[in-house]
Amino acid sequence: MKRNQKNILIAIGIPTLYAIILRLAFGVKDWNELFSVMSVTFLFLLPTIVGALTIYLSDKSKVENLYYRILMPWVPIILFLLITLAFAIEGWACWLMILPIFLIAASIGGIIGGYLKLKKRNDKLNISFLLLLPFLISPVEQLIEKIP
Repeated sequence: MKRNQKNILIAIGIPTLYAIILRLAFGVKDWNELFSVMSVTFLFLLPTIVGALTIYLSDKSKVENLYYRILMPWVPIILFLLITLAFAIEGWACWLMILPIFLIAASIGGIIGGYLKLKKRNDKLNISFLLLLPFLISPVEQLIEKIP
């Protein structure tokens, strides 16, 4: 396998896998008090992080192209859509309603990931923090929702 193909598979595969793991974790019924699929954290932060991760894992030469940063994050989102439909994790109606928001958020994440990738200091701490952010914000969001 060529190096370029391997890099593309990594840039698409890891964010898709992250999205699936996050969807499965947020869908566990016993964890509804901490994580919920129907939360602002999941609906907006997940695609943003997938977009940022996709671009951050891409080759620097491709990341310099603005169109790449905006459109490439759509690929893992579409794969995530297909996988969740194929395994009946989500239905068509859910995806039809949320897909435009996911694509816009993924593009915003792509721009963020491009910024992190192209700045002089390649700091992996920023992307690690982004990956953990949903697990930190969702419990706080669930607490806010329960305050009378």
